[in-house]
Amino acid sequence: MSKEALKLWIGLPADTRQIFLNSVWCGECRKAVTIVVYHAELRGVVVLQGFCGTCGHKVARVIDDLSPAPKKKARATALGLYIFDVWLYGDAKCTDEKRIIRKIQIVGTKSLYHFARVITQAFGFQFDHCFGFYDTLDDRVNCEKAFELFVDIGEEPTSEVVKGVKKVKISQAFKHIGEKLIFLFDYGDGWQFNVELEEMRKAGEIDSKPVVLESIGKAPLQYPPCEDEESLS
Repeated sequence: MSKEALKLWIGLPADTRQIFLNSVWCGECRKAVTIVVYHAELRGVVVLQGFCGTCGHKVARVIDDLSPAPKKKARATALGLYIFDVWLYGDAKCTDEKRIIRKIQIVGTKSLYHFARVITQAFGFQFDHCFGFYDTLDDRVNCEKAFELFVDIGEEPTSEVVKGVKKVKISQAFKHIGEKLIFLFDYGDGWQFNVELEEMRKAGEIDSKPVVLESIGKAPLQYPPCEDEESLS
């Protein structure tokens, strides 16, 4: 084979080459046969020359479509789908009996900022305050893992280990099933959401949008009416 013809021929996918080899017309057999003991020549197009595998007669096959197969676009199946249990205590004493839970499904490539928006919307809250994700709220200054919006907006973070939320992906913050972080929303009112990764699996294209899979309990009002408003009503 000539080097140019060989390069073009080998550049075809193996299954495509086999199709060409098994579909060469033989004038003696009067049908498509398999070419054997063949070589390739470049004559503007690649020409396979050899012998019929059935009767031994000389045969040839012109291959003029040597364009590479189009690369398949990456699909969302390569993305990780994360299932979280997110719960908000419904009373000041934080008793388990009054937990308000939302099971949220979201792609792991989304940022923590995006995740925070999804969480607040799942509980009917407006996304209108600063927030952070922490491995503990007992001593935020000494957290081992923390992510705050303060970093992204140029404000002073709680400690040196704190990272932002707009560039950090969910998959970077949650490494394994069972891992938990506390989502603290609105440092004034101090809404506390416990976020636990329950499951990870591959995602399809239809799974790319966040979904609330399950809702347990009625969320409190983010801005309940004050006493004066209640008396007027």
